[in-house]
Amino acid sequence: MGLGMSPKRFSSGFTFLEVIIVVAVIGVMSALAISAFSNGATDAREIVARQQQATVQSAVNAWVCGRLTGNLTVAEVRAAYNAVLGSEARLTLIRDYLDDVSYGHFVSESTSPANRVESAATRRLGWYISLPDWTSGSYPKVDLVRS
Repeated sequence: MGLGMSPKRFSSGFTFLEVIIVVAVIGVMSALAISAFSNGATDAREIVARQQQATVQSAVNAWVCGRLTGNLTVAEVRAAYNAVLGSEARLTLIRDYLDDVSYGHFVSESTSPANRVESAATRRLGWYISLPDWTSGSYPKVDLVRS
């Protein structure tokens, strides 16, 4: 070696501090990935629950339209809807406007009181579908309720 330079020695491997930093970074990245995955599953259940609500709402809309195409008035159709008590009973009322798979899924998954319609997605979220009374001056609606 020239000019008075001595060879430098490099140790192989990492220092303890470097290993701790790498482990910490991997831990943070893992926590973020697990959180994103968990939130994704919850978001997917919420989307399914909202789609199921929309499916039931469409069936209610079709049932009302089917009744109004006859000689019935809105007041008579509302009275017939409100005469059926409970969300499960109202689901049965509109059964002909739901496909068999959807209706069967709601009926098989609803294990709570008759004023609730549940599915696997709504139950895991702690939600349920409600078909409340049809009030005058409005349209019958289907609610997605957080319990």
